[in-house]
Amino acid sequence: MTTQSDVSDDFKRALFALVQRLMPVDGIRFFIYVPWAQLQQDSASHAQLDTMLRQYSETWWAQDPMHPSRYEDQDMAVVSNSMLMPDAEWRQSGIYTGFYQPNGYFHNCDVFFRQEGRIVAVLSLVRRNPAQPFTEDEVASLNQIQPFVEFSLGAIHVASRVISRTSLSAQFHLTARELDVVEIAVTGISNKALCRHLGISLPTLRSHVQNIYTKVGVRSSSELIAKLAPIRFS
Repeated sequence: MTTQSDVSDDFKRALFALVQRLMPVDGIRFFIYVPWAQLQQDSASHAQLDTMLRQYSETWWAQDPMHPSRYEDQDMAVVSNSMLMPDAEWRQSGIYTGFYQPNGYFHNCDVFFRQEGRIVAVLSLVRRNPAQPFTEDEVASLNQIQPFVEFSLGAIHVASRVISRTSLSAQFHLTARELDVVEIAVTGISNKALCRHLGISLPTLRSHVQNIYTKVGVRSSSELIAKLAPIRFS
């Protein structure tokens, strides 16, 4: 009998093979996206990307113009550095000079996959040659396969985060932003870190928290964690 992890590994291997048939790339990574954890459940095409992933999650995600948090409220499915800015501007960016260049890569292209309107997974492609950007035709090809991959991902790996969010929304009538706060808050991290991850101010966080307390029927963060911590988001 095939286990869930076996299906997931088979899915990622097939996805990597599909991309490599479509276009030349020097590296591929696929990850389930959980905002507070940054990168979890990663798979990469070779070992160097594993080291890059650790660097990224510790330091560089906040400076990345292609970080999925910037596209949660948009319909865009594929984005590359060449789509966002000219190469000359890219060469001056902090994410390039501090992250991509030291690791020997120049171009990056990300494909976002959504469930219930939220980004739950990302496919990231990198190239070393500055003269080989991801072309309009290649971006169009990725846009063409994205709906099929997104459907397949949902069929064989419905992220527990989505299940949990849907359940909480139905039970407590929490908004999408309140759910974002809840799934970070139950980890017990500080309010400062929570604000940083969500890109909101402390007063805005306090407003969300009070609304959550009222809806969930608790009076403190410890009560909230005790009530909701058993729920898994990733």
